[in-house]
Amino acid sequence: MAISTPLVVIAFFVVFPSMVLAKQYVVGDDEGWDGNVDYQAWADDKTFKLGDVLIFKYDAGSHNVAQAFNADGYDSCTSSPELGVYTSGNDALTFNLVGSYYFLCDYHCDSDQQKVMINIVT
Repeated sequence: MAISTPLVVIAFFVVFPSMVLAKQYVVGDDEGWDGNVDYQAWADDKTFKLGDVLIFKYDAGSHNVAQAFNADGYDSCTSSPELGVYTSGNDALTFNLVGSYYFLCDYHCDSDQQKVMINIVT
């Protein structure tokens, strides 16, 4: 018995809705992750959902993307390397869990407040 194409498409949307509906966001839009943007203001007018992708674009070697464990680490610009430190200059991070995520640049968090907190919702 052959399965019809419409049925397969419907099944895909039901089984993988976050993949189908996921959005990609370039952090800082055209400015990227270079420290000259109010990243929290950038994030505050967006709703980030499961499956969404954040893309951090920056000059590798001049910046990085590091995660802080919690709000205290974020506020004090203390990263948690075990959670991830990215250095490629074009880092794409996909969110598969609901919660708060804290990102900062180890080189410029203290001096330029280069950091952003992202809330992922369902």
